[in-house]
Amino acid sequence: MPIVETQQSYRLLWAQVVLQAKADLENEPVGSIIFNQAAAFFVSRGEWAESRLIVADCLDMHPDDLKRCGERWIADRRLREGLPAEPEQAARPAATRPLRRLVAVPAAERTGRKGRPAARNNPFNPFREQAAAAAG
Repeated sequence: MPIVETQQSYRLLWAQVVLQAKADLENEPVGSIIFNQAAAFFVSRGEWAESRLIVADCLDMHPDDLKRCGERWIADRRLREGLPAEPEQAARPAATRPLRRLVAVPAAERTGRKGRPAARNNPFNPFREQAAAAAG
């Protein structure tokens, strides 16, 4: 099978995946597991977003375009059911204190040699015999 035909068959496969998710959004009961998974494919983050990225790449689309289509299909379905287009988000508590501001402060002056002091009796030094003879 030539590469072009293989790529086209993969593209058709992923197009069918998107169409199945759309059909699940249109036909499954709102709030069911299948509906929620189809909605998650289009709008959720994390692993769902990674999957959406891969599918959109196979379809030569931007993942945000696929997300916008899914959001529109979900909103249409919710309006058909008489629900608000966007489910209400739980109110998040506001931060009670402002965050502390970080300020860069110069380090204290250090004198002397930087780094680790040299070991005098390093048993792994291949030149230790020469160094001992030079020192003694």
